[in-house]
Amino acid sequence: MKNENLIAARKQSGKTQVQVANETKLTERTYQKYESGMSSKTIQTAIRIAKSLGTTVEKLWGNAPAIV
Repeated sequence: MKNENLIAARKQSGKTQVQVANETKLTERTYQKYESGMSSKTIQTAIRIAKSLGTTVEKLWGNAPAIV
């Protein structure tokens, strides 16, 4: 299942998947797997992604609503 919160946060930030992947030291394909929900992440990776997007881990992977 796609991570709609992660996708919305990235789009809101104006960044591409490649930019987020580079900022978080991930490959583009690995980052794409997080958006598509096909891969689990470590807490360290989740924190790096949240910081890159200017949000929190809870908003990206928790029950909080997507960034508006």
